[in-house]
Parts: sequence; C-alpha cells; structure tokens
Amino acid sequence: MLFNIIQSDISAPGVDILAAFSPLGAVSNDPEDKRQAKFNVVSGTSMSCPHAAGVAAYVKSFHPNWSPSAIKSAIMTTAWPMNSSKNKDVEFAFGSEHINPVEAVNPGLVYETFEQDYIIMLCIMGYDERNIGKISGNISTCPKGSDKATPKDLNYPSMAAQVSPGKSFTINFPRTVTNVGLANSTYKAKILQNSKIVSIRVMPESLSFKSLNEKKSFSVTVTGNGLPNGAIVSTSLMWSDGNHRVRSPIVVHSQE
Repeated sequence: MLFNIIQSDISAPGVDILAAFSPLGAVSNDPEDKRQAKFNVVSGTSMSCPHAAGVAAYVKSFHPNWSPSAIKSAIMTTAWPMNSSKNKDVEFAFGSEHINPVEAVNPGLVYETFEQDYIIMLCIMGYDERNIGKISGNISTCPKGSDKATPKDLNYPSMAAQVSPGKSFTINFPRTVTNVGLANSTYKAKILQNSKIVSIRVMPESLSFKSLNEKKSFSVTVTGNGLPNGAIVSTSLMWSDGNHRVRSPIVVHSQE
C-alpha cells in the first residue's frame, strides 16, 4: 500500500443495483433457495466498477485523444462532494468523492501522468529494473535522480502524505495541470474546509493560460506542529476560472 497516494480514486453507485445475473448463481445466501434469475439486486465494488468504466467511456467519446490519466483526472476533479462525517476514513474510504459524469466531460484542467512517471514511482518503491520491466512490458531503467523523489511527487489529481505522530512537518506537493477548458483563462486557488491543525499554501495562487493544452506548474505546501497517532486531516484545493471547478483532496495522516 502507498500511504502517499489516496486509494480509492473515486466512488460510484454500488448499493442495491439492479444488474444482470447468472442463472447458475444463487440469488440468496439460503442454501434451500433454488430460484434462478437473469437479474438481481446486487451491492459491492463489482457494481461500482461498471459505472466508473461507463463514465470513462462516456468522457472518451467527447475527447477521443485524451490519455487515460487525463480521463481519470477529469473524473476525479469534478466529483460531487460527500459527507465526510459519515465515514472516519474520509478520502481513504471514498476517494475524490462521488462520480459526476456530466461535469467530467468539461473539467477545465487535468493532471496527467505518463509511463515514465510511474516507472520513477516504482523505482522509489524499491522495484529493481527486472521487475519494472515485467510491469512496463519493455526494458526500463530507473532515471537519474529518481532516488530523491517520493510517491507524493507523482502528478496525481489527489494529494496525500503520511507523517510521524507528534512531530512537526512540512510537506510539498509539486503538480502540473494542462488547460483543456477555455483558451484564455485564469484560475485562482482556494482551500476548502481549511483545518486549523495544518496550514496550507498554494504557490502561485493563480494560473493564467493563453492557449489550450498549455501546461502550468504549482506547488502545495502543508505545514503542521504534529498530529496524534492515527489522525487524518482532510481538506481540498479548488482551482476555478468562474466556469470550471477543479477540486483535489488533500489528506495528511499519521501512523507509527
């Protein structure tokens, strides 16, 4: 498990879903129940995943040239906010919150990651070149300087970091976004649900674009005086140009 990357990525409908069902399957947990059905009401990630896959295909139909990471970013940054008070694990339970297909086709900005970015992350995690090659499907080597990077440097649409309990910390998240909204636009940063336990600074606080597919970089710095063991501090960064709202969860958690 990577404690510096939020998983799951997103939540999708998965409770009491009317779905196709194998006639060979048991429709209930009762061993005496011999009924057969072509449809059943089912719950679980096996119901959520088809919804998420369908939304990805829906976004792809509008943007056939987008990369998989751009589509994932669009889905994550346009999600509906959920009530974090109902689950103590917050974003580790529901990711970037609830999938919103209508907004996902027009996210404004996307965070893109490429094969080399993931190779660097695997190098950070301690994979050797032989095993990285098995994953990437080609001859891959760890780039120079990858030993100085951390998983939180991955250009992911969400941000997370694990810290030591009771110790002061300063965490920096470098990120790059690509403009897929309006050619001439300026986005301003806003921290939502800012916690008094941590201080969050975004530099620069605004990003101005003059063309589509233009890229801009920024950094998010989170500082704090220490968290109790097992604590989770959750907040969000939102970039907005008045037409688009690009939201990324920020989570800092402590564990021995």
